[in-house]
Amino acid sequence: MPEEGRATDSIFISYRRDDSAPYAGRLCDHLTEAFGASRVFMDVEDIEPGSNFADAIDHTIGQCQAVLVVIGPRWFEILQERASQSQPDYVVHEVGAALKRKTRVIPVLVGGARPEELNNLPASIAELALREAVELRDSSFKDDCGRLQKALGSRTQWRFWAALLAGAAVLVLGLLLWLRPGPRQPKANAPTADPRIAQLMATARTQTSLGAHERAFRTYEEVLKLAPTDPAALDGEVDAAMRWAENFRVTISEGQRPEDVAGPPISTILNALEAGLARAGEAGPRAATILAHIGWARWLNRHIAAKEFGPEAEQALRRALEIDPSNVFANAMLGNWLLQNGGSVEKALAHFDAAVRTGQERPLVRAMQLGVLTDSPQPGITAAAVRLANQMRAGGESMTARLKRRILQNFNATMYGEAQLEEALTAVPPADGWATFEWLDEDHSQRPEVREYIHARYLEGRGDRRQALGILKALQEENRKQGNQGRLADSVNAAANRLSR
Repeated sequence: MPEEGRATDSIFISYRRDDSAPYAGRLCDHLTEAFGASRVFMDVEDIEPGSNFADAIDHTIGQCQAVLVVIGPRWFEILQERASQSQPDYVVHEVGAALKRKTRVIPVLVGGARPEELNNLPASIAELALREAVELRDSSFKDDCGRLQKALGSRTQWRFWAALLAGAAVLVLGLLLWLRPGPRQPKANAPTADPRIAQLMATARTQTSLGAHERAFRTYEEVLKLAPTDPAALDGEVDAAMRWAENFRVTISEGQRPEDVAGPPISTILNALEAGLARAGEAGPRAATILAHIGWARWLNRHIAAKEFGPEAEQALRRALEIDPSNVFANAMLGNWLLQNGGSVEKALAHFDAAVRTGQERPLVRAMQLGVLTDSPQPGITAAAVRLANQMRAGGESMTARLKRRILQNFNATMYGEAQLEEALTAVPPADGWATFEWLDEDHSQRPEVREYIHARYLEGRGDRRQALGILKALQEENRKQGNQGRLADSVNAAANRLSR
């Protein structure tokens, strides 16, 4: 339940795990970025042992100004199943409690669910059918979330991280990127006769080390007002502009347009990079790195500021690779750009592989990969995401719990079907696959029966049919005892039948 001091204008997300958990998770991520973690509440897993569950729900709903009821294609089917078996339905209790309190309740349709799903509801929640519903479509999930966010009516903050510009959720590059040095750092002992310049240069280096790249850029601007031709300051300004582009973010208040807020700083970045490219002479690794960042800034200018609509971004990235085919920035950024713009998955993954092989800028490369591989519907992305997770696990790299959860969605046969599950299961060798699944699900957020089913499928892939069949038969027996039905039960039965032949 919400912690003490949670704002009374919080947002509660009601959902069924077997129906819409991945959608609810993505929606929660979006709203958390917009309103803050203290105002978005999705689960009741932290209720103290022994507490009255219904009372805890009532207390939680009482602290919320809006309740979003996420409704997938099986929402009503599960309601009927639980009612027929006289099982408690806490989702019905959540919705009923909200309606009784006259809380703002918004049905949120996902996964192809239609408003007709709300017909013939129990009397306690029949009013839900009268509430105006919103739809979050797979093809426009981020934009639909944005409209819902605006409808919730609060001062909105949109944060844009460069590697997740077209995804359903945003990705924090800055927390990782400040740990590494910039593309080229000005020398700390660069001689200068003016103590003011020396102090400003020291300040800029400190800001860079802390990841405050825009502030470092502004400090270098102050140096250049005093010494317009200082080579260390000129290089430092370009380096700061590149890191600023990688970590670009803007805060947009209600009533503001993204293009009005984002346009001027992106223009500043581009001006600095183009001047730096002119000094670099458009040849060599330095020129390629600057060109790659010009391409990325032009993509920002198109996607956020709506200032460009031509091929300039892609052209700059490809020109960078012509100059330096192994350039880590150009490869990572072009791979990300291709997948955000419907390009070839195979070519995008090849660019990511080239970036990884350099051994450079690993946090940036991973952020660029994860930004698109966890939020793209294109065929082949599921296998690529699992392979990336396997590489990161084997290499001892870290991944946020949110991103792990998004990759785990690929193993949800009840949501996405057996075809996508099969792609996830066959992405890497079975032994590696199971180790990676456990790494992704280290907090055991997946239901035990789902974990057991996935384990059985990996055992089957390894050729251990006997052990796999034993697990599946145990799941079948438990399903019979509990009266479990639905897609997971059907998948278990199909797998058991296949192995019994």
